[in-house]
Amino acid sequence: MTQQIPDPEVPEEKTFRGWRLLGYLGLVVLVLAIVAAVVDWVVLGPLLGRAF
Repeated sequence: MTQQIPDPEVPEEKTFRGWRLLGYLGLVVLVLAIVAAVVDWVVLGPLLGRAF
């Protein structure tokens, strides 16, 4: 049984990491939602007469 050694001059194919990309996008959306909620609570709430 022989084992093939990969040729160092042939680059390996890079796989598309779709789930990782979706995770990053989800994290960005979550952070933006948190920032929007904090701005609404701290800045817009008192302007519109809402209590903390």
